[in-house]
Amino acid sequence: MMVYSSGDREMAFVNERKEDGTWQTIDREKNLVLQEVRGGRPQEPIEFNLNIAGENIYFNAFRRMKQLETKKYVVEWRIVQIFSSPLLKLDRSQLHALIEEALDAYGSTFSRKYVESLTVIFSPNL
Repeated sequence: MMVYSSGDREMAFVNERKEDGTWQTIDREKNLVLQEVRGGRPQEPIEFNLNIAGENIYFNAFRRMKQLETKKYVVEWRIVQIFSSPLLKLDRSQLHALIEEALDAYGSTFSRKYVESLTVIFSPNL
């Protein structure tokens, strides 16, 4: 589990709107792109795609948010499934670190503006 505050470190990932109106969280230096594939309905996880140098990693995550008195939020992402390519040459800890970094930049719905802190938790079987 990693917890980040908005001022902890510089992130190479940025949220940007594409020409077609959709959003992505992208790190051009590392050739990484995070996109929301399908939004979670109540009681369903949100499905994400993390493209790593052309290889697609899909993962499902539940989001919990708590609003603070400052009008900012504490966000918790719980990763419950990861589907990765057998061609991807990353070990589990490297993959988890990339997912954590991407979700930290993503914040909540492609915005970090109102996120005070963010936690990423992986299910024990991942």
